[in-house]
Parts: sequence; C-alpha cells; structure tokens
Amino acid sequence: MFDGVLLWLQNLATEVPLPLFVIIGGVVEEIIAPIPSPIVNGLAGSIVRVQGLGVPYILWICLLSSIAKTASTWIFYVLGDKFEDAVAPRFGKYIGVTHEDLEHFGEHFQGGWKDDVILLVLRSIPVMPSTPISLICGVLKINMRTYIVSTIIGFFIRGLFFTLLGYSGLAAADALFEGMNSIESVLTVVMVAAVALILGWLYWKRGKVHPGKWLRKGK
Repeated sequence: MFDGVLLWLQNLATEVPLPLFVIIGGVVEEIIAPIPSPIVNGLAGSIVRVQGLGVPYILWICLLSSIAKTASTWIFYVLGDKFEDAVAPRFGKYIGVTHEDLEHFGEHFQGGWKDDVILLVLRSIPVMPSTPISLICGVLKINMRTYIVSTIIGFFIRGLFFTLLGYSGLAAADALFEGMNSIESVLTVVMVAAVALILGWLYWKRGKVHPGKWLRKGK
C-alpha cells in the first residue's frame, strides 16, 4: 500500500504545480507516518533544480510545506489530548498517574522560551519521528503558541535540509535518505517502547509504595 502511495506522490509531482505538491505531500507525509520523511522535500528540491527556480523558491516551498505539516500534526495533537482525557481518569489510578498529575506536569511547558527551543530542536532533527512528538504534546497539553510556532520553524529547518539535499543532485542522496528513514523508524519503536516501560515502571512502583492497599483489595 505504501509503495502505491509513494508512486502516486512521484506522479503527482509532475502533474501539479510544485507549491501544491509540497502542500499535499506534506499532509500525506504527516498523516501516513510510514512514508519516508525526506520523500516530499527531497523530490521537490530535485524539481527546483531541474526547472532552474533557484534558492529563493526553495525557501518558499519549504515554508508552504512546514505550514501544511504543522496543520496535519494537529490531528495527532488532538488525539493525544482526547486520549489523555478519556484514559487517565479511568485507568491512571492503576499506575499511580492521575489526570491532575499529567495536567500539573504539562503546566511546566506553558510557553517559556526554553519550551520553544526544546520543541523546535526536536522538530528540526531530520531523523526524529514526528507523530509520537505530536501525540505527547497533546497528552501534556503543550501551550498552543509554543506548539504552532516551534513546529512550523522546526519543520522549516528540517524541510530545508531535505530540499537542499534533493537540490544538490548528489548520487549519495538516495542512500542517505534511506538511512535516515531507517533511523527514524527505529527511533519510533524506541519511543513507543520507552513509554511502555515507563508505564510498567509506574505500575510496579505503585504496588511497591502502597502494598497495604493491594492487600486490602485482596481481602
């Protein structure tokens, strides 16, 4: 299925204006996570070079791409927010983390310059998976100004990197893109496993801290 989507994107790049391609491609790339991150911007960079559009045009399409991707991540932000609202009040007690605990923790990320920098850096790292970050931001209810501004700028930097690689026309670019996508896939698995381990540790710790409560339940 994903090979079909990639082929469709490659054909789309030749059938529609480049600005429209990076907007559509950015949305598809964020919503269908397994698609390699470099594909849209890297392909756009190659087209810019072939058409002789120049570096200013690269900046323009990177801006369009980053806005489209940021808008698409909103879906996962909302999913993370709604998931936390639905799950934490019902099941948080089993691991010792309540809805109030998560909201209190999220209050530490309410728009300071450090929050902006942290999220911007995470978004701009080429191999950093995007979807888990969006979900976590939703769970913690990260300040909306911080989320939008840092995500747009971070995606712009990330997209510029991929676009310039595609523009360079280097023979090694394809191999580099493939390696980056492999690293991103590994990091996604690592992040999911880390969350699972943290939840398991909290569950175990709760049992250790409140053994009497469990004994009373057993009676």
